[in-house]
Amino acid sequence: MAYQLAPTGLAAKQEHEQERRVGRFAETRGIRAARVLFRLLCAVAPGMAARAGYALLARPPRPPESRWQTVLREKARSWRLADGMTDLVVYEWGRGPVVLLVHGWGSHALHMGRMVNPLVKAGFRVVAFDAPAHGRSAGVETDMIAFASAIAAVASRVGPLHAVIGHSFGAAMALYAQRDWGVHAGRLVLVSAFDHCNWFIEAFGAHVGLSHAVLERMRQELVRRYGGRFDWGRMSVADMLRHCPVPALVVHDEGDEEVPFQHGLALVCVSQHAELLATRGCGHQRLVRNPPVIQRIVQFVA
Repeated sequence: MAYQLAPTGLAAKQEHEQERRVGRFAETRGIRAARVLFRLLCAVAPGMAARAGYALLARPPRPPESRWQTVLREKARSWRLADGMTDLVVYEWGRGPVVLLVHGWGSHALHMGRMVNPLVKAGFRVVAFDAPAHGRSAGVETDMIAFASAIAAVASRVGPLHAVIGHSFGAAMALYAQRDWGVHAGRLVLVSAFDHCNWFIEAFGAHVGLSHAVLERMRQELVRRYGGRFDWGRMSVADMLRHCPVPALVVHDEGDEEVPFQHGLALVCVSQHAELLATRGCGHQRLVRNPPVIQRIVQFVA
């Protein structure tokens, strides 16, 4: 069943303008310059282009906190967790069954902070964390394996999990952690998720101007780093959801300019346990701050 929800007012317009500047695939002066450089490197030094591209992708940006996020962080019970790969910062609010929030690439634990108070009022203990090389956690580089491993480490410490709510890259990694690390939750909420991890790296490659040959070298670099244990052929998020037996709510905006709406449709179509919450006017980032969307997510989780 699909619902149509949309933000209103000046605040929504201002947030949309900000999203154009700070989105993962925002068109900035720096990206335009990098695109020229990468196209040159792809032609004359593909190996160097692949190494530089991997380094750029593996180092997520660390956006600053807004004032309300700082206030929310200061109200949290915070602690550190060494997961074997890096040192993570974890935050908790409330008491009750655990709901784990998993932020996206280049974000931080408080990105979905508008969900915290409604979930706490509904009787849940909300846990969020900064992924490796994100927010206040340690590290400068990370990847899919480190990200999913961090989810599993936090889940093992705070579980059992009543629900997991993941945004964008974090939604994909929540499913990856469920499949390969044995993370279990009673319910899943996948917000603005893509349907295959290959799409994420291909979108990055197109954004910075990498050739297909150089992009393939980047893929193989991740395989090499983990001794061949990582298989791109098994990184379909849709397949992960297809084999996940728990109820799932897929939330996606029809006008999402970062991850097209078709990805959300593809996810819903593969699972008999999934339902769709379609929105208009929320974009990619504002979905997790939109009150009607949050209300529906809390209802689903509860």
